[in-house]
Amino acid sequence: MGVLAHYLERDGISTTQISLIRKHTEIIRPPRALWVPFVLGRPLGAPGNPEFQHRVLRAALELLNAPKGPLIEDFPDDPPDESGGKDKSFKEWSCPVSFKNRMGEDNDLENLRSDFNREVAELRSWYGLNLKKVNRTAIVAFSPDSASKLLGGFVIGEPPEFSEADFSLATALRLAAQDLKSFYFEAVTARPGSGFPSIEAFNRWFWHKTAAAKILKAVKDRCLKEADASLRMTGALLLIPMDQM
Repeated sequence: MGVLAHYLERDGISTTQISLIRKHTEIIRPPRALWVPFVLGRPLGAPGNPEFQHRVLRAALELLNAPKGPLIEDFPDDPPDESGGKDKSFKEWSCPVSFKNRMGEDNDLENLRSDFNREVAELRSWYGLNLKKVNRTAIVAFSPDSASKLLGGFVIGEPPEFSEADFSLATALRLAAQDLKSFYFEAVTARPGSGFPSIEAFNRWFWHKTAAAKILKAVKDRCLKEADASLRMTGALLLIPMDQM
């Protein structure tokens, strides 16, 4: 969005944005940006607090009164509740899904992709149960199967199967990674006894216990070796959160 803002401003349209990753914003240097100290996926803070969320939105919109930047302003407050709207006494989430025995220590990319595909297959029914229950999903561009096929295939060098008229390869990888994480989150919350995890608890499980995380790290490593600048930027900045590097 920061890059797009430069083009909009050039045509006389004032822009502002909310930034979750300050380093990205410092590199892109958008005309106006409000950096917020919240976890990824929550640009307005924790859910269930409209008063606080309105404060964030107002702070971002008030930047439109500032002269043309680039300008990055820090939001002054932490969110009042990062427990996902739960009471403070809510017990720490423990994921009911464990893939440890299947993954082993083998880093061979073909075996890793096989582990990854098994994970996606096991979680698919739980994702479907959650979708039926809440009748909504955060998945936007890639189904679980198409995301896993694109990401797993890219790691081992298979040509991608998607319309480049719709996305560049760099954009497709980024969107597939986002949809994959949404799929895992929505699937594990449907398991009996799982409850609703905080973003921090989910990230600890996802980035340290799943083959999906290893696949994304392998995608990152390959992107960094590509000649295409957009793929290198995607690998460096857009696949894995800074705190999980």
